Amino acid sequence: MELYHSEKFNPEELALLGRAIGTVAHGTTIVGRDGRAISRYGKRAMVVGILSTGSTIMDVRLIPLIALKDFAHRKGLPLVYVYYHGGVRVYVSGLDVDEIKAILESRSFIEAHPNDIGATVYYPNALDDFMNDLFKHYNFKIGGKALVDAMNTPAVLFFPRLSEHFGFEVELMNDMMTSYLPPKPKEVFLHKFNKGDYDFGMRFRPDGVVELYTGGEEKEFGSMWSLVDYLKKTFA
Repeated sequence: MELYHSEKFNPEELALLGRAIGTVAHGTTIVGRDGRAISRYGKRAMVVGILSTGSTIMDVRLIPLIALKDFAHRKGLPLVYVYYHGGVRVYVSGLDVDEIKAILESRSFIEAHPNDIGATVYYPNALDDFMNDLFKHYNFKIGGKALVDAMNTPAVLFFPRLSEHFGFEVELMNDMMTSYLPPKPKEVFLHKFNKGDYDFGMRFRPDGVVELYTGGEEKEFGSMWSLVDYLKKTFA
């Protein structure tokens, strides 16, 4: 769930938030981000705070949030994700949000000895490994054409591998994942989808949820595994 939102970039706040997260985590936390430079710098500030408590992070760098949720779940580890959507936001899963907020308010952080500062494990191939696992499990063709709204998120990195593997054509919109401009609204997507010759549509929201439009229905999925499973049952 969303832990933090600020319209202004405040690295001091993010460093303090990291100290609270590290105090609660007591172990390894997976950390990722979207494609904006402000998210990269914000993640760095937050990581400094986490490491100061002696906690370890697994840095997967640039990755779509919906993929990171699945990746972290299969690893059995909590996650922290920094992204930009109307300001800097931090999403967490696998950690007690109320406890983090209480620690942050009281400033009762764990202070690690310099010899016990946490370590950073870099895992830049997390998205590739995630997609390879997905493709090993699902190998079918669905055909047709899809309108995909990436909403300026790293979800654009799913393509063209996703469409090539499952055999459907894709038309992308809002695919500038480094842009700070708001993506075109849902109404624009729906107008284009309803007027075009598409078999289904997908909107990858910044909060890690994908909306699927098909046959006059709208469904939401918080996991790529559940999305692909549904596509298999519906189209394959």
